[in-house]
Amino acid sequence: MSFIAYAWLTSIVYGLGSVVGKIASRHHIANPWLYNIVWWIVTVVSIIPLAVLGGVGWPQDWTSIIWLSVANAVSGAAFIVAFYAVDLSILSPLSILRVPIAALIGAGFLGESLSLTQQSFIGVLFLAGLFVQMDENFSLKSFWSKGTLLSLIWVLTSVWFNSMISVASMHNGYWEVVLWSNVIGLVLTLVTVPLFFRDLSKTPVSRYSGIVISTLLYTAGMLFSVVALAENVSISMAIISLPLALLMTMALSVVAPKLLEKHSAKVYAVRLGAAVVMFAAGLGLSK
Repeated sequence: MSFIAYAWLTSIVYGLGSVVGKIASRHHIANPWLYNIVWWIVTVVSIIPLAVLGGVGWPQDWTSIIWLSVANAVSGAAFIVAFYAVDLSILSPLSILRVPIAALIGAGFLGESLSLTQQSFIGVLFLAGLFVQMDENFSLKSFWSKGTLLSLIWVLTSVWFNSMISVASMHNGYWEVVLWSNVIGLVLTLVTVPLFFRDLSKTPVSRYSGIVISTLLYTAGMLFSVVALAENVSISMAIISLPLALLMTMALSVVAPKLLEKHSAKVYAVRLGAAVVMFAAGLGLSK
């Protein structure tokens, strides 16, 4: 399959994983750091047998793997914190901001030039990103909040993580990148143990089912994304950033409003409209 097919598969399973995970965070696991460590453990455990069957070996370039592992751990933690802080219908489209931020980093640090058209697309993306956060009050306060800051931190670290995947894939095999970046990432994440240790004994095993399902979906998405990002970063990132979770959340708000979130049709219309504009601008910027 082409990298575009893998990027689409990534986007779809990431959307499903986000919805299942958000349900788990809202109804089953109150501590984001407990969620985070379970996520990491399930990811590594599910990858090991696949990597062994795939003939995994030692990395050819440890430096790129270690940097990828650090980016993986930081980005994962930032995502979990933002995941708990804001609605999924906001976080999902905001992920599209990875596209203009990656372009700006390329221009600022790698000397890449941006045409006037590309600069315009970047401006549209950030402007539309403000409207994605609109709530029932339709006030300017909804544009800037703690949740917005946490979301932007995750977007920035996610751009870093995706870039490190591309770099590590240049020097190492597929399974070496996938396995060792997650094993080392899990080890790094153990520093958060004091933040959730007390909740371990208070949480019944049955409450972990949602996290396990979500993590397996995210793991599948990660496996697909490594293939897509290794071949093309900009177009793959645009497709992976599709706000499919927003569409899924809107559907659930109608059939099961207590499951995730519930807003007025006007709010969802504004968020969806802004998300469509962001995707179109992101796709234009990626060409």
